[in-house]
Amino acid sequence: MMEHAQWLLGGLLLAVALLVAWVCWMLPEWSRPGIYFAVTVEPAFRATLEARRIFRGYRLQAMIHVAISLALLFAGLEPKRWPALIVGELWLVVGPLIAFLIGRERVMPHAAKPSLVREALLAPRAAHLPGGWLLQLGPFAILAGTALYLRWHWEEIPERFPVHWGVDGRPNGWSMRTPAGVYTPLLLGAAIVAGMALLTYGLLRETRLVRAPGSGKAHLDLAHQAAYFLAGIEYFLATILSAVALLPLTRNFGAGVVLIAAILLVLAIFPLAHRLNRARTPYASVSENSPAPVAGDGTLDEHWRLGVLYFNPEDSALFVEKRFGIGYTLNFARGTSWFILLMVLALPVALAFAALWRH
Repeated sequence: MMEHAQWLLGGLLLAVALLVAWVCWMLPEWSRPGIYFAVTVEPAFRATLEARRIFRGYRLQAMIHVAISLALLFAGLEPKRWPALIVGELWLVVGPLIAFLIGRERVMPHAAKPSLVREALLAPRAAHLPGGWLLQLGPFAILAGTALYLRWHWEEIPERFPVHWGVDGRPNGWSMRTPAGVYTPLLLGAAIVAGMALLTYGLLRETRLVRAPGSGKAHLDLAHQAAYFLAGIEYFLATILSAVALLPLTRNFGAGVVLIAAILLVLAIFPLAHRLNRARTPYASVSENSPAPVAGDGTLDEHWRLGVLYFNPEDSALFVEKRFGIGYTLNFARGTSWFILLMVLALPVALAFAALWRH
């Protein structure tokens, strides 16, 4: 029989699996009109019989992979079957990706010559963080308020408290009532939020613009929409890590808050992802008074590795739109991209290792 904590973990895994299933289902539609399965095509190709056949084949394969991974994840909830949990997580990522790459190979024969028309802004690029400093300081205020609360209730924190639990719901990691043991989640949260704020600033300053020809629009609609999305993620992470830091005082109530917040994030991603995609395709339809859709996104297919990684040493842009999905990716031909990637990965890992070493 599964314990209560295992059912909570199962509910979270189900929510994540449903989110992944929805993302996989929608993925080919999250692109510009002239991009299909990360391949440059004529916008009219999407409506052809061959395109719909490729689309249906991809969805069938992706849903089969999601179903297999979900079965493995739930099987892994039993302590004796924990390897199935790891295999299920890997399958959830790799399986749908393989289905997408198969669809991409089927689209490649229909590739079209991209439109490489570029526009330059004569005015300085606006890079104001969304909401100004007041909104940006919010996540730090949440973390700082939590730190003050813990300081005021220091004597109520147990000398030794659990910080990690197995899939059976039993504690298997402990920490002590020390500044490092108590405040590490908050320091980790502050580091991540600061890194995301810097990333957002760079996104607004160093993004390749893709706009309708002759539209004359100088604002970065998609970049600003993505910036607000990242700000929401900052608030979410600050709330989650504050709840984690409060676990020694709140016990099971704090764990419930973490679980509820994670599920709410899953639900919030649905409308946010749809809004970001709408911001990217404002000229998907053709009318007498609107510019016609163009093939591609201003980049060449040859600069995309598997349709995922962008590598173009001749492109000065640091960030470019993803060819599928939402948001941006880095131009890995620029050294700054590798530095950003290293910092994004190294800082949380270093803090986590420091916390484990102290514990």
